[in-house]
Amino acid sequence: MPTTPPSDGESSSPSYGPGDFRHPGLSEPRTKEEWREYLDYRLPPRPLLLDSETYEKLSPEERRRHNQARAAHHSALVIVRTSQMHTIHHQIRRRMMTNAHQPAGARRGIVLDGPATLGKSTLVKTFAYDFEHTLRRDHPERFTLQYMVDDHLIDYTPVVYVNIPSQATPKDLSIALAEYLGQSYRSGATKTDITRLVLEKMRLVGVELVIIDDAHFMDLSLKEGKVVNDHLKYIANHTAATFIYTGVDLKHSGLFLEGTGAARVTQTAGRNTLLHMTPYAIKTKEEKSDWVSVISAMEDALVLYKHQPGTLAGLWKYLHRRTGGNISSLAELIREAAADAMLTGTERIDRKLLDSIVINEHAQSTYETFWRDEPQPPAPEPEQKDKPEEDDGEAAAG
Repeated sequence: MPTTPPSDGESSSPSYGPGDFRHPGLSEPRTKEEWREYLDYRLPPRPLLLDSETYEKLSPEERRRHNQARAAHHSALVIVRTSQMHTIHHQIRRRMMTNAHQPAGARRGIVLDGPATLGKSTLVKTFAYDFEHTLRRDHPERFTLQYMVDDHLIDYTPVVYVNIPSQATPKDLSIALAEYLGQSYRSGATKTDITRLVLEKMRLVGVELVIIDDAHFMDLSLKEGKVVNDHLKYIANHTAATFIYTGVDLKHSGLFLEGTGAARVTQTAGRNTLLHMTPYAIKTKEEKSDWVSVISAMEDALVLYKHQPGTLAGLWKYLHRRTGGNISSLAELIREAAADAMLTGTERIDRKLLDSIVINEHAQSTYETFWRDEPQPPAPEPEQKDKPEEDDGEAAAG
C-alpha cells in the first residue's frame, strides 16, 4: 500500500515538470509502469496539529497552505489493516509458499468473493505491495537488471495486476495481460498468438503473482462460460505464478460452473480456494472490539482543531448502522465529515454532522429504511435529571 513518510509538520508539494498536469492522487494501475508508481507513491504527510496560539498567528497564506495539507491528508486518510485483512493475507502467503517449488503444472489459486465496496481490491493490492517491497529488500539487484530479447525489454516484474473490463472475453484478458507487461503483438493476432507471447513474457520477467481484479466482469454466459474457464485453465497450466481472482458473487457465477448443469464443477473450481469477505458484525465482544479498533484508527488520523478524541469510537453502534459494517462506507463517511468540518469551520465531527452526510446509495438507503426512524429512549423522569446521561454511542465496546 502507499507509504506514509514521517511527519515533520511541513506539507510536501508535488514537483511537476513543464506540461505535466497529472492528478496528484493515485489511479488504478493498468501497466507495470503504473504499478511501480503505485509502489513508490508517498501519501500526503500528516500535518502537525498546532497549538491554538500558533494557529491563530498564521498569516492567511500560511493558513491556506496548512489547511490544504490537512485536506490532502484527510482525503488519503489511512488504510486500516483489519483482522480480516491479516487473515486473508496469511492465507495468500501460505498458498504462495506452497506453490513456490511445485512441479510443472497448474498451481492452486485463490478466489476472493464478496459484496461490492468491501475493499477486496484494496486488500489484494496491499498484499501485492507488501510482497514486492519484500522482494525489493531481499533482491535489490533484480530490479536494476534489464536486457533485450528480440527487441523486447525484459525487466523483473514479479507482480501482475489486471483489472477486467466489462464483458471481457478470453482474448480481452490476454490483451490486458499483454498491455500490462508491455508485450507488443501484431494487428489481427489471434487469442492464441497473444496468449503465447504473454506466457513467454511472464516466464522471462519472473512473474510470481497474478491478480485478476473484478473477475465478475468476464463474460460467463452459457455461450462463453466454458471458453473463459478453459482459457483461465490454460494460462494457469503454463505459468508458475499464483493467481488471485476477486469479484462479486463469484461462487454463483460461471467462473465455477460449466455448461448448464449447476453440479458440473469445472477444474477452475477444483484448483482454487474460495475465500469470502464480509461486512463487520458486532454480535460478540470480540467483533465489537474489532469494529471499534477500525473506527479508532481512522479517528486517530484526523487533524481537526476542535474534535474531541474518542467521539467516533463512542458512536460505534451508530456508525455500524450507517455503514452496515462496510469499511469502505465508513472511510467514505469519515472523509466527507472531515472535509465538511474544515469547510464550515466547525473543526469537529459529531453525531449531528454525521447525520447530515449522504454517502453511497446502498448504505444510505439501508440506514434510512431500517434505522433512521428507530424509536428514541424515553426521556428521564424528573428525579433522574441530576444523573449523568448515557452517551448516544454506547462508549464501551464490550
